[in-house]
Amino acid sequence: MDELITDLEELTQELMLQLEEVDSDELERFVNKRQFIIDSMLGQENRQATLPQQARLQKIMEYDHAILIRMNSLKIEAKDWLIQRNQAKVQKNAYEASYAVDSIIVDTKRY
Repeated sequence: MDELITDLEELTQELMLQLEEVDSDELERFVNKRQFIIDSMLGQENRQATLPQQARLQKIMEYDHAILIRMNSLKIEAKDWLIQRNQAKVQKNAYEASYAVDSIIVDTKRY
């Protein structure tokens, strides 16, 4: 259990050192690795953590708020980008010709 907690501490510290620069793919990899470590902890026979282990885990969990804030900021950036992209698409479609190129116009007005 101590080894897994150490792995979790190292993984979290690495992320925290570059939190403002990480992108969504890196955060996804972090979450997957973290989940794997937690699943390994839960899969052990002796799942009961000692008081020092609980303190270490609590310290790791203190970083969760900062990580969630970064995840939310990336989510908002992606949402804004999608909105801009859809608005650009609507504007482009509005200015494109909406007639058939092969059509023939016949003037039936007589003088």
